[in-house]
Amino acid sequence: MDITQPWPSPTAGDMPHSHEPAPWARKAEAAPRGVSPRLIQSGDVELSSLGGYALMIGIMAACMLLSAWSRIDLRETAVALDRSEHAYGAAQAETSRLQLELSTLEDPAWLTQTAANLSLQSGVPIVDMTKAKAQ
Repeated sequence: MDITQPWPSPTAGDMPHSHEPAPWARKAEAAPRGVSPRLIQSGDVELSSLGGYALMIGIMAACMLLSAWSRIDLRETAVALDRSEHAYGAAQAETSRLQLELSTLEDPAWLTQTAANLSLQSGVPIVDMTKAKAQ
C-alpha cells in the first residue's frame, strides 16, 4: 500500500444518503465480467514484470552454472594435460634408454667409440656389482 499518495476526500455527491445501508452492510454485488474491483495503478507490480524478473534470475543462474562448469572442465583439462606431459617425458626417457641399449647390442664398439668422442676417461675400471656382492 502506498501511503505517500493523497487520498481524495469524498464529495457531497459521494456521501451515502440515509436510506442507503453502510458500505460494510451492503450485499456484495457481482462485478461485471472483465472489470476488476480496483483499477491497477502505475505503481503496482504486474505479473508481466514479475515474469521479467524471473527470466532475468533464470538467465543469471544459467550463466553461473555455465561459468562453474567451464571452470571445472578447465581444471580437469589442465590436470589431464599435466599427466600426459609427465607420461610423454617418461616415454621419451625410456625411448632414449632403449635406443642406447639397441645401439650397444648391435655394435658393442659403438659405446667405446662414443666415449672416446666425448673425451671420457677410458682407463676407469668397471666393477660388476653382482659379482662384488657374491664375494
